[in-house]
Amino acid sequence: MAQTSKPSNQHKENSFFGYLQIAIVVGVVIIALVLARSPERIERSVATSAGAQNVEPLGVSVLAVPTQQRITLPIEITGNVSIEETILVSTEVRGRVEWVSDRFRHGETIAANEVFIKIDPTEYELQVKEIEAKLQLRRMQLDKAVYDQQSSANEVASRIELLETQLQLAKRKLAQTEISLPYELNVTRADTEVGELVGPFEYVGPDASVLGRGYRTEDILVTGPVEPERIRDLTLLPGRPAKIAVADKQYTATLERTSNVIALETRMMRLFFEFTEDIPSASLPLPGSFAEISLEGASYDNVFVLPLQTLQSHLTAWVVDKGVLAERTPKTLALTKEYWIVEPFNVADGLVAGNYPGAFVGMDVKVNSLN
Repeated sequence: MAQTSKPSNQHKENSFFGYLQIAIVVGVVIIALVLARSPERIERSVATSAGAQNVEPLGVSVLAVPTQQRITLPIEITGNVSIEETILVSTEVRGRVEWVSDRFRHGETIAANEVFIKIDPTEYELQVKEIEAKLQLRRMQLDKAVYDQQSSANEVASRIELLETQLQLAKRKLAQTEISLPYELNVTRADTEVGELVGPFEYVGPDASVLGRGYRTEDILVTGPVEPERIRDLTLLPGRPAKIAVADKQYTATLERTSNVIALETRMMRLFFEFTEDIPSASLPLPGSFAEISLEGASYDNVFVLPLQTLQSHLTAWVVDKGVLAERTPKTLALTKEYWIVEPFNVADGLVAGNYPGAFVGMDVKVNSLN
């Protein structure tokens, strides 16, 4: 037993000395690291304190105090020349087409009251003659009935009146065999030929009821889409002047109306313009042409018109107040590609122009005035 206990005691002594050596080494390393970093911390602390004492105020560019003024914003949009209404050429009488004018074709213009289609009038001429003959007979009977008895004369007079009405209707149908319009027609399509049976829809069906299509010159207008917020404060008055550019030509126009709905696809509303009456109809642009439109938009009185360089984040502005940077949040009236239009506000000693990363409210600044 005495021989086995001796090696065990020696093993415990060796383990103790081993742990002691490791602890000493770790302690020496920690002390060395502390001693090595202490001078750097002291130097940085001193350098920071010295730098804080020597920091100069941030130099900022400041505009002169803005003055209140009036401004009218232009609206410039693109649109198209279009037509208000397409005219469908049709007839109120049924019959075979007897004649079609050479001018009734796409690209031509039919003058007002010019006959351009004739329908065979034979049937309607015979109706007129038949009624005229009946009317003549009744009148002869009336002359004889006057001397016979008064009651017979009244009866014949009523029949004569009925025949006279029928005669007027027959003559009206006869006149409708010659087709013309009371206004000038720009033909966009001709859908009838000589010998074709035409007439009202209920007699000939949809294919033969429409003889052609066209438009009136006075129906030419220009339409253009615009964002609703751009005209939210605009008093849209009929007759507001506008300029229309189509290709290389300039036209004068007036704002006629605005749409009362917003397109679901584009979230825009449309403006409608009419050309002024002094423009000859022959020089008007063709429907479908691309147009550039410009007109005066909303007007603002007694406002600040600021350059965009004064606009900071979240529609705020920076001002210099007694050498210190301060923040203002004026009410924005409009924001264009060139200007920031706001209600007047206190700009203190000047309005800061430009962005300065790292600047903050309450920071000391040095003013560099701008013209």
